[in-house]
Amino acid sequence: MTSLTKFAVLRSLHGTETEISFDFPTFFAEIAERGDTDLAIVGSEDGFSPLGASKDFFEQDLQIPYRSIIKPLVEWNHKENPRISLLAIKSKNPNGLLRGIVVAPTTNSISYRNLRHSGKGGPLRSFFYNVTYEALVFATQQWHAKRISLSHLSPSGSFHPDIATCHAEALAHFCDDEPLHAPSSFVFCGCCINPKHLEGIKALNSEADLTRHRTIHVEVELVNHATLVHLNWQNQLLVHQKGS
Repeated sequence: MTSLTKFAVLRSLHGTETEISFDFPTFFAEIAERGDTDLAIVGSEDGFSPLGASKDFFEQDLQIPYRSIIKPLVEWNHKENPRISLLAIKSKNPNGLLRGIVVAPTTNSISYRNLRHSGKGGPLRSFFYNVTYEALVFATQQWHAKRISLSHLSPSGSFHPDIATCHAEALAHFCDDEPLHAPSSFVFCGCCINPKHLEGIKALNSEADLTRHRTIHVEVELVNHATLVHLNWQNQLLVHQKGS
């Protein structure tokens, strides 16, 4: 059994600390069984993916049928929903390891493909930043999650260092804005992410005073067995972003 590799500590303006770790190529089940996560943020692609690899674990731990309940919601959000929406599925298992899962759109989702890209060749930073920030808001404030784990939100083999940096920037800003809800740990897990992708995260503490979060418009919609969190920043760019 592998263990987490801790490589950075984010310190908020209020003195809270969040450990950032990775565990490759371990997926959510083993990390949860070790007690290293109570909330999974996973991309909305099924099949050969972190979601596909974890579907049996999610079904058993959440006590929610995957094929009849989770999969149709995920596929609709991935393939048909034009809005940028998080799919938050709360556990029905009082003895489960996870408080729930947040299924996030990926670069293959229709909502991402419909966005106007900056044309600079990299990922759309505002997308990954806002998706991560609002996933943290929901998971920590609604479900009181403290140990967050996240897999790649890109196709296999296409993870970009900027995506990892956006995840960590969102985490840093969230901890500055909401210190009472700051998670104790944040774990990158699964396939397609490697330590080189995470190098930019180490500089975030020294850059803490250079950037800030800009609130976006969020709508919450209850659906069968889940909550949809719709994100809309109406083409506004975040202060820290250099484009996209």
